[in-house]
Amino acid sequence: MLFNSTIRNQVDGESQPLLQQQQNQQQQQLVPLQDSYMQSRAEALQNVESTIHELSNIFNQLATLVSQQGEIAIRIDENMEDTLANVEGAQGALLKYLNSISSNRWLMIKIFGVLIFFLMIFLFFVA
Repeated sequence: MLFNSTIRNQVDGESQPLLQQQQNQQQQQLVPLQDSYMQSRAEALQNVESTIHELSNIFNQLATLVSQQGEIAIRIDENMEDTLANVEGAQGALLKYLNSISSNRWLMIKIFGVLIFFLMIFLFFVA
């Protein structure tokens, strides 16, 4: 039995380094896989970072455009108010001109009536 236990200890002693070698080989095989995985994750992270940077640039440009459009909208609003004031002034001027023309029209009709009256008197009494 002592011999048996000695053989087992020797076999166990020989098998343990063998197991360690196998484990070391498996770990060495896993290292390249882990390295490639880490590299792919690093590339993915760089892609995400560049995409975020691009989005940041796009949002900055959009903010600039919005502020410019806001200024244009304010100017359009001010121009509309000026235009409304000008249209109201023009309408008032046209009403004054219409009243002026209407007064002149009655004056012209009166003058024409007086001329016809004198023409009829001239034709009846002189002719």
